[in-house]
Amino acid sequence: MTGWAPFNPNVAILTGIVLPQGIRDPYVYNYFLGVQRQLAAKWVLEVNYVGTTGHKLFRAENINRYPGSRLPVGATITDNFGRTWNGNGGFANNNYGNLRNWENSVNSNYNSLQANLKKQVSHGLLFNVNYTYSHAIDNGSTWHSGATTANGAAAGEGYTTDQTLPGLDRGNSLFDIRQRLVFNYVWELPGKNLHGFLGAVLGGWAYNGIWAFQSGAHWEPYTSLARLLVPDAAFPNACKGATFDAAHCTNQGGDYNLDRGANDRPNSTLSRFQPTRDQWKNGWGAAAVAATFSSPCLACTGNLGRNTFVGPGLFTADMTLAKVFKFTERVNLKFDAQAFNIFNRANFILATAGGGAHNKITDGSFGQAAGTLNARNLQLGLKLSF
Repeated sequence: MTGWAPFNPNVAILTGIVLPQGIRDPYVYNYFLGVQRQLAAKWVLEVNYVGTTGHKLFRAENINRYPGSRLPVGATITDNFGRTWNGNGGFANNNYGNLRNWENSVNSNYNSLQANLKKQVSHGLLFNVNYTYSHAIDNGSTWHSGATTANGAAAGEGYTTDQTLPGLDRGNSLFDIRQRLVFNYVWELPGKNLHGFLGAVLGGWAYNGIWAFQSGAHWEPYTSLARLLVPDAAFPNACKGATFDAAHCTNQGGDYNLDRGANDRPNSTLSRFQPTRDQWKNGWGAAAVAATFSSPCLACTGNLGRNTFVGPGLFTADMTLAKVFKFTERVNLKFDAQAFNIFNRANFILATAGGGAHNKITDGSFGQAAGTLNARNLQLGLKLSF
């Protein structure tokens, strides 16, 4: 980030600024309440409430900006919050460029209901069912860029949408998985007590598996374009300072609130929305994007909240069939047949580490998943013990 304005001969490259008040250590509260009850012989139900609240978490903020500062000097405008701003031609203080400040400005909370039903071993069968309903909320899930997430540098994961109203970015955390169900089991198949040839062939088999279902993580559409102020043809001077006329000056680029933060969310006809599997596979297409998103009024903030869109869910089932062949008291051979994602379901990836997201509304592949998790994988194994 350039500490000094580019036209200043004393150019400094800064990784971060700490103001005189300094920074504090973040702190976290954890809270828990649980109930456990035996329902019948070998059956146990456990229900827990688990919560975590974080305060004064770190984030980086560009403090040398305010809404409307990118308007030409002399221009005045009222935003969609009823606030009046004066154009400054660039930064809040034009003696400097971007000033990335370290702040203790993020709060978070996580609340969950966690239920577990457990059957202890009886009749050769044991299993566990675990269900979690949770909600994670914050106003920034990463310290600055979020570039390794589905959201890239979108507002809240990069700088805030509006540093004067940081609450605009309070919403679902990047890692908010609302529901998750996991079922695992081990079953000793009938035939354990057989003897002779049948016992050798049919006895001692065990079947186990893990099934997992979960809803998707959250993401947000945004634009990284810079502003592009274009006057109406009949009013060629409408975007100039002395003759500025908001009614006839249109922003055809990004940075909707004109604060030099090119990471803004647009207006949207959708709020909490979960795309179809076909959209994850092929993207939305230009017509759907144009029908869904639009630019807010000049120097205004888009109505789309942070991380209101839901990513692709997950379903996977892993299974193992195993048997131990005993040759002598000390020598045995274990055989395993394992299947991962046995139903070969295409589990779409919201993003891959280092990028791969398609959440910029200017992306020709907008809405397309970054790929899929592993396809079905089968493997056989033998282990000789002596």
